[in-house]
Amino acid sequence: MMRFVQILACVLGVTALAATPARAETYRLNYEAAVLGVVVLGTASYEITASPTRYAVRANLRTSGLARMFDQTQITATSTGTVSGSSIAWTRYDISHAYSGKFRRIQLNRASSGVSAQITPNYSDFGTPPASAAQQNASYDPLTGVFALGRQIGAARACQGSVLVFDGRQHYRLAVSPIAQGTFNGGGYNGAALNCRFRYELIAGIGRDVDRNRIPVADAWFALPAQPGFAAPLRLTVPTPVGQAQLDLRSYERIG
Repeated sequence: MMRFVQILACVLGVTALAATPARAETYRLNYEAAVLGVVVLGTASYEITASPTRYAVRANLRTSGLARMFDQTQITATSTGTVSGSSIAWTRYDISHAYSGKFRRIQLNRASSGVSAQITPNYSDFGTPPASAAQQNASYDPLTGVFALGRQIGAARACQGSVLVFDGRQHYRLAVSPIAQGTFNGGGYNGAALNCRFRYELIAGIGRDVDRNRIPVADAWFALPAQPGFAAPLRLTVPTPVGQAQLDLRSYERIG
């Protein structure tokens, strides 16, 4: 259950960012996660503002309903960076994570000299093997990573692409491969869509209690833009020990 929540936190952080707009635009989206389509696990809300040169994202996720009996999780994350044509570069990532009576805040800053981190409380270990400075420098933060992956999918107009991500401890790859192309109708989107296999592949910073060979492959739907651009995630389905867990778009608002 916790692994599903972690995947959601990294997967949908920049859901509504599209090709660089001519002026500032704000997007507000809400999602609901459930097991077997009936047992609600939690909700997620996102507010994204993008201009021709910069972007900023705020994401919130919390468990609700029956899931709170087992794992009371609340996550607030933000990311900021710059946009230059087809290139994006993150500069700051900040996440506060309250879970099972514990709390941790991770702040990452990216400059020409590399990535610096402030983690409170700090990890007792940084996994085996720990993420190297070179791996950190070559990665996106989790929210920007999904933005970059969506742009790859949208540019190819196919389930093609992968990005490297560093979240303060774990270094991993997000990758997609094709299943089918069809239509999607729900949560404010009705149109052409891509059905993809979505992989979350741990590379470094792996904890002793994590078996990377047992991380499930997700089934994901992405919007298929009419012209090459950002392919927004619409749905994510992940197998769990208690059944299929699914994240679905519930509302969509665009301002500007």
